[in-house]
Amino acid sequence: MKKIITIFGVILITSFILSNCVSNSETKGADSSDSENTTEKSTVPELSEEFLGNYHGIQPGYFMKNQYGDDMLIAGNKVPVPSSDFKFLLKENNVVSLQQTSLEDNSRYYYDGNYKIISDGPEFIKTECSLNDGQGSSPTYILEISKSDKTGKCIGKTNEPEFKISKIK
Repeated sequence: MKKIITIFGVILITSFILSNCVSNSETKGADSSDSENTTEKSTVPELSEEFLGNYHGIQPGYFMKNQYGDDMLIAGNKVPVPSSDFKFLLKENNVVSLQQTSLEDNSRYYYDGNYKIISDGPEFIKTECSLNDGQGSSPTYILEISKSDKTGKCIGKTNEPEFKISKIK
């Protein structure tokens, strides 16, 4: 009887030790993947200091388009969008802000978000700016900036006309 109890005791202790080893190795695996994710986040490419700062441009007025590229109509009338003044502020840590001012009534809209570099060629650098006003509007703009003179263009992703931008000194 004592032999049976001893055997069960050894089996119980062995299974306890083995389950702790498996649990620790799973935790170590999770810890190493967390450190890999942290490393990935810290290696996200950022703009060099010379490209950080304010970029200004004026988007001309246009008629709103639907998802198919046709003019949007309300009560048979095209929906006009007035000309707007855009000021992008590209900051460290891939942070971007936008102040958009309507040139019709001077109303201002503010957006915050992040940018990511989508191409870095010999002449131009392209960033995708994903913005949000905190109230449901989430526009995305592509800024294509010339490396030589810090001018370029802003391209909207929702059937908006592109327009010229330049860095404010």
